[in-house]
Amino acid sequence: MLAFAAVLVLCFASVQSVGVCEGLFGVQWKMDPTDCSKFYWCMNGREYEFKCPENSVVNRESRSCVPKGSSYDTCTYQQPQPATPSICDVRAETRIAHPESCAKFYDCSNKKSTGGEPEVQECKYPFLFDEETGKCEHFSTTKCGRRFEPKSQCQYEANKCKSSHCIPCHIRYPSCEGYADGMNPWKGREGSPQYVVCQSERVVYQGECPRYADTQHIFHPEKKLCVDYKEMDM
Repeated sequence: MLAFAAVLVLCFASVQSVGVCEGLFGVQWKMDPTDCSKFYWCMNGREYEFKCPENSVVNRESRSCVPKGSSYDTCTYQQPQPATPSICDVRAETRIAHPESCAKFYDCSNKKSTGGEPEVQECKYPFLFDEETGKCEHFSTTKCGRRFEPKSQCQYEANKCKSSHCIPCHIRYPSCEGYADGMNPWKGREGSPQYVVCQSERVVYQGECPRYADTQHIFHPEKKLCVDYKEMDM
C-alpha cells in the first residue's frame, strides 16, 4: 500500500514531558488531535513528536505518512475558520442601513438576543430607513442610493405570507405601482366601492365610497370618483 510512506524520512521534532501522552504508561502511538501531519510515540508519559514531510499527513491505520488529499488520507480534522466580524463591530452606529433593502436596517443595540448577530428590522410601510438620520423616515425625504426602494406593501417583509394558509398579499393589500398621484381604483377590485389614494406610487390612503339612502356608490375607474352604480355603464 504504502511504498511512498516507506521511503519518507520523518522529522523528529522534540521530546515533551506533558501533553497527549500525559498519564500513559508503556509504549503507545498517538495521533495529534489538531494537526494531521503530526503523531507521537509515548514512552512512560513522555511524548516524542514526529512530523511528516510537507504536503503529507498521517494515515491512522498504517501509522505512516501518506500524500495529503490522496485516497490514503484519513484526516478528518477541519481547521476552524476565523469568525467573520459582525457589521456592528466595524461600525459605530447603533442602527445601520441594510445593504439591499431601503426599508430594512440592522439594530446593533439588540445583539444579545440574537446570539451576537445584529437584528434585522424593517420600517413600517411606507417609511424607509434614512442613513443620515439613522431612523425610519417618510419616503419623500429618504435617499436610498443603490438600495432597493420598495413601493408596494407586498414588498415589505412584514406583509409577505409565512404560511401555506395565508391569503396572498396582493389580495389583502392594494398597490399604487404604475398609478399617478391621487385617487385610483383598487387593482383587482374594480367595479367596487373601494379605492386608493396614491403618492409616488405608494398607497397613502385606502377608502370606500359611501352609501346614499339605499344606493351604494361605486368608484369609477375613468372618472376617478365615487358615482351611482347606474353611471358605471355610461
